[in-house]
Amino acid sequence: MSNLNEDKSSEIEKLENELTFEDNNNELPPTDIVAFNELRSCADLLRMYESNQLDIKPDFQRDVVWSKPDQTRFIDSLIKQLPIPSMCISLDYKTDQRQIIDGLQRMSSIINFLSDDEWKLSQLEDIDENLSGKTVAIIKAKHKELYSRVQNIVIPITVIRCDYSKKSHTEYLFTIFHRLNSGGIKLNNQEIRNCIYNGSFNTLLKDISSSDIVSKSIGQKSRFANEELFLRFFAFYDELNTYSGKLSTFLNDYMFKNRQLSKDELDKKKLLLNETLEILFTKIFNDKQIKNISKTVLEGLLYGLSKNIENLKSKSNAEVRLLFTEFLNLEEFNLVNLKEGLAQKDKLINRLNASKNKFSK
Repeated sequence: MSNLNEDKSSEIEKLENELTFEDNNNELPPTDIVAFNELRSCADLLRMYESNQLDIKPDFQRDVVWSKPDQTRFIDSLIKQLPIPSMCISLDYKTDQRQIIDGLQRMSSIINFLSDDEWKLSQLEDIDENLSGKTVAIIKAKHKELYSRVQNIVIPITVIRCDYSKKSHTEYLFTIFHRLNSGGIKLNNQEIRNCIYNGSFNTLLKDISSSDIVSKSIGQKSRFANEELFLRFFAFYDELNTYSGKLSTFLNDYMFKNRQLSKDELDKKKLLLNETLEILFTKIFNDKQIKNISKTVLEGLLYGLSKNIENLKSKSNAEVRLLFTEFLNLEEFNLVNLKEGLAQKDKLINRLNASKNKFSK
């Protein structure tokens, strides 16, 4: 089990974390994308949200939200008419649908203040005393002019006019997310994919990640870590031989191609992953939650099991655990090899194939 201890290495964890934020795309913007500026009042932004013209995707930052004091200070800044950074919104000209690219937390604060009378601002010394610790209902009743000021204040908006059905356009939006989301906590790749590549496959990733078998086997993870793990599982299971060494681009392409899968296709994928997790949970870890395994090793383990499901079903738990012990000692998964390149093409392909071969015995 020495590899398990090695995988705790902070160097490997750092490399794995870097991969979740890496953008491989360095192409120039598509020539048919148009960017322009406009001004929108907060009341207009609320109207667009309530009429479903503006999708703020509240779950794509479900673990990355402003605190109540942050939201309170933003509302105070609006009332004091302090300079506000522009927001960025994408506009699909074919459907007239808009999505927030940069400014979700500001938009969420505006929605809370203008639409929820029970919303209570934080009690802070550095904000207007007529706001501090007050609910919106009290502010509207006693200081209507402050509420109206927020309604009427205008915010600069950069609009990216594009076509969500074009792969080159979604790739460009992915890059914009990386460049613009530079606030308190930067979005990782899967949080961005959840916004851009929404569809039946993305819903499947989220549903599986919150399922009982995942809770029991690998546990719930924050910031879409499980969703990305399962995306990588399906992408490598289906298309390992096409992997070029650019991980984020490879995963983006796979999500784009598969974002609207049929029910039959979704059911097949769900069954494959559930059977893989069941072998992992029952035959290897004896119905106990998995601990102290790095994402890279877990990914290799899932791949090797999934490619040998029928073979492993016929083996006893003891036999499968023995293969697992041998898997942990594979040269391809030792610390030196992992440090040389977690996403490097030959290293990654050899690593996954070594796992597949090990569990085929």
